[in-house]
Amino acid sequence: MPGHSVGSDAKAVDKIRQDVQTLEKLISEHDAVFLLMDTRESRWLPTLLTASKAKICINAALGFDTFMVMRHGFRTPKDQPEVPQDNTSTRKIPGNDLGCYFCSDVVAPTDSTRDRTLDQQCTVSRPGISMIASAIATELLVSILQHPLRGLAPSDSLADDEEEESECALGLLPHQIRGFLSRFQNVLPASRAFDKCTACSDIVLSSYAKEGFDFLLKSFNSPNFLEDLTGLTELYAETQEAQIWDLSDGEFSD
Repeated sequence: MPGHSVGSDAKAVDKIRQDVQTLEKLISEHDAVFLLMDTRESRWLPTLLTASKAKICINAALGFDTFMVMRHGFRTPKDQPEVPQDNTSTRKIPGNDLGCYFCSDVVAPTDSTRDRTLDQQCTVSRPGISMIASAIATELLVSILQHPLRGLAPSDSLADDEEEESECALGLLPHQIRGFLSRFQNVLPASRAFDKCTACSDIVLSSYAKEGFDFLLKSFNSPNFLEDLTGLTELYAETQEAQIWDLSDGEFSD
């Protein structure tokens, strides 16, 4: 996992290589993958693998009284023709342009367990929230399978619009379901894929396709490798520079 260095010990590297091969084989042999881990960084490799192998991926994450269930953007398998979709719509995002769990991040995943209490690690949650999120994740997969485009289905997010009709036989097919148990309320946001995503961007997928395990090893051992590769480091530097110029202008505004 990113943020959890493997080091250079030959036995440790061989063990990790075997684990990666097992995970690759499992994902290749299945049609859909559920990510139900308790750390952010543990979701990175399965996210990368499902994107590279064009598999349906459904992610569920919990807070103390909140949860998030989402389907990752789906890439057309290499042996199938591209399905034409409307990429200009602001109301629906095509399935091949939906973001993954890491598309909203501007930093690479790191060790999220170090120097954190149990509640900060999202280990403590309300008693029913895991079952709620799991049930919604299951229903989300069922809805995907009942849509004519399956993983390529566009996002539905207008839950309160009675005129909005979904092509799914079971009703709406959202990109994300975010639940707030303190208010017993769900919202259905949707977001596009980020071209600098550390898990599903083109540069990451092509690097993994070319280098395989060596690419993964660099990602595990070097904290800044993914940020440098995707351009996040440069983006952060440009943002900081813009802030500095803004402050400088503000000093002389009077």
